[in-house]
Amino acid sequence: MQVVAQEVFEHYPKCNKVAVTSDGQAFIVDHGDAAAKNHAQNNIHGKELSVVTFLRDDVMQANADTQNTVGNKAADLISEIEKADTIEAVQAILGNDTRKTVVAAAEARIEALKGGK
Repeated sequence: MQVVAQEVFEHYPKCNKVAVTSDGQAFIVDHGDAAAKNHAQNNIHGKELSVVTFLRDDVMQANADTQNTVGNKAADLISEIEKADTIEAVQAILGNDTRKTVVAAAEARIEALKGGK
């Protein structure tokens, strides 16, 4: 759902608040969420949908936090990690990446930096 909200924020720069229903329908709710609630209750699925509200600042910050690793090849990140001079640099390159090979490379580099190798 957050990806849907992010797309809305990217297309509508003045929008600050988006509601996304569990079927993926997004609603700009800067001035009220009546449309989102109506869709959640009256839809073609015949059941009430959940609605999650997202704020621009939260979504865009989350995107910025993970942007350094999203879309990067693991091999490229591992190469950067191996060249890092500080633990902080390794952590910045790793970001929120959870790929096993990238995490393992980061852990190995951090251990090497701690040991002075």
